[in-house]
Amino acid sequence: MRCPKCQFDHELQTTECLKCGIIFRRYQAAVDADAQQAALAVPMVQAPAPALPLPSSATLTGRNEALRELKYRALALPLALLVARGVVATGLRMPVSLLAMVPHECGHAITAWLTGRWAVPLLWVTMHGEERSWLVVLLLTAAIAFGGFLAWKMERWGWVCIAGAVLVVQLIFLSSPTPGALIIFGGDGGALVLATILIATFYAPRDSALYKGWGLRWGLLAFGALTFMHVYRTWSGPIEDLPFGEIEGVNLSDPSLLTEMYGWSVTQLIDRYVRLATVCLVVLLALYVWGLVSTSLEMRRAAPQEETAQAGRLLQ
Repeated sequence: MRCPKCQFDHELQTTECLKCGIIFRRYQAAVDADAQQAALAVPMVQAPAPALPLPSSATLTGRNEALRELKYRALALPLALLVARGVVATGLRMPVSLLAMVPHECGHAITAWLTGRWAVPLLWVTMHGEERSWLVVLLLTAAIAFGGFLAWKMERWGWVCIAGAVLVVQLIFLSSPTPGALIIFGGDGGALVLATILIATFYAPRDSALYKGWGLRWGLLAFGALTFMHVYRTWSGPIEDLPFGEIEGVNLSDPSLLTEMYGWSVTQLIDRYVRLATVCLVVLLALYVWGLVSTSLEMRRAAPQEETAQAGRLLQ
């Protein structure tokens, strides 16, 4: 056998080393004792439990914003229309009518442009040409197409669809046999459409200036709701309240022009305005439902991340 200390080779029955003099039995016991003490001196290191990934503060902030936005979208549109309906039924209807005069005259002007006529909206009257101008047609078509192209480049698909719809409306208006009647009808009719657009800006994307501008967003909602309810109450209310007659220093009122110059009956006049208002309300209802669904889905996507965050905080 070999000596465990000096490695000198001995016979098998030897009990001590003939070279270094150690006793094999005692030396091996001392080596084993040292090994046990060294093992006890080494601390047992326990592997840490895997940490759960914590979402960033931006994720939690995004869910809080989505919850707040869900509340806004659930209440803002119905309350705005109800409050506006109550306002136009009181003595404040006259100030509201002055406010609604702006989209009314803009409605005349936009309708005139779509029929190929120049137009300038003023406070109480809109000046427009009697004959079609192909220069106006080309300029407006180019502007709509360019706006649609920019929307396509920015991947704003909703605006792309709107640009396409406006081009279709322009084509229909250009082929109308009575563009004058369209321009007159476009006063309150255009006000209904413009009011719907103003209300729809409340659902602007979060990265837009409309969403970030708190006062602008809510102000346009209130302006649109007041304008819409003012025009809707005019044509859904009693017939004796319809604005027939002559506007002093201007001309006959729009209802009088449509009935006396273009032969529309009072029933047709009311029915067409009410139908347009109904279409606008259906659009607003669809937008309202879409707003609730999209925000709810956004909250649902953020929920698992928040649950992970809470579990991580409990383990810490």
